Amino acid sequence: MERTPDSITQLIADLQSQDEFARAQAAFALGMLGAPAVDALVKLLAHSDHDVRLRAAWALGVIGQPALRSLLDLAEGDDPALRVEAIRVLGVIGEGRALNQLFHALTDSDPRIAQRAAVALGKIGDPRAFHPLLTALHHPAPDVRYAVCNALAHLHVPDSIGPLEDLAREDTSATSWGASVADAARRASQGIASARPTRLDDEFARVSALLQQHQSDG
Repeated sequence: MERTPDSITQLIADLQSQDEFARAQAAFALGMLGAPAVDALVKLLAHSDHDVRLRAAWALGVIGQPALRSLLDLAEGDDPALRVEAIRVLGVIGEGRALNQLFHALTDSDPRIAQRAAVALGKIGDPRAFHPLLTALHHPAPDVRYAVCNALAHLHVPDSIGPLEDLAREDTSATSWGASVADAARRASQGIASARPTRLDDEFARVSALLQQHQSDG
């Protein structure tokens, strides 16, 4: 396929059609086109149809790094809905260069933006997100605290176990969809704890290393 404006215009039209198969095919093709399709796809993040926004976001995630600058600009913009979509795609792309913007979004007073930033940071899984996420455990919105618990679970940092256990004991709130924040904190802390090597594992590794050294010396 030639990377011409006409072909991109047609694919953008197909992405907004009523035909489900045409939408899926267009999203795939636009993702494969790469950088030339970025500007047109970014505009679709403001589309009134949720499915169109999702497919445009998916295509941008496939494009990856070439879409980063446009997404960062949107994430810093004034439109909350566009900021949420841009931050979501940044999490899919997983670029470390997006971290500072996501850290900033994590402190946003709009819980939709802060929640999406927490989800994105969890997907990226960069350990540099540990301290900002730990601070966000105190965000006033339960939806954000719930997302932060899940993000910390993805980072697997043992130092987060204590704060998560504290939250599990003290937080009695529920998210906007009725999920318990305390339960999320408890699951996260237990998951991190179970992923840590036990003392027995540590001792086994130490003994194995000594045996290997002895064999090599012999």
